[in-house]
Amino acid sequence: MSSHSYQIVAIKTKYSFSDTPEDIIAVKLSFDYVESVPDVISSIKYGSTYYYTDRFGYKSEVEVVHPTHGDPYIRTKANYTTKDNLLSLPRF
Repeated sequence: MSSHSYQIVAIKTKYSFSDTPEDIIAVKLSFDYVESVPDVISSIKYGSTYYYTDRFGYKSEVEVVHPTHGDPYIRTKANYTTKDNLLSLPRF
């Protein structure tokens, strides 16, 4: 199976005021395709890469988190900022 790389450009959260990565329910990719978080998690499991690019051009890869309690969710891997980069993206 070939792996693909996708840039996330916007997010959808459960609530308009959500500020935790666990509340992200869908993402919009650079080619205007919307994908649910469970689909993103499945794609990552099978080798695809998702990433976020900040305004300076730095890429942060997206990882899957499997908490002890609750559903898996996505967030950016640790980088130079402690804030989750996905949450700084526009909402749709």
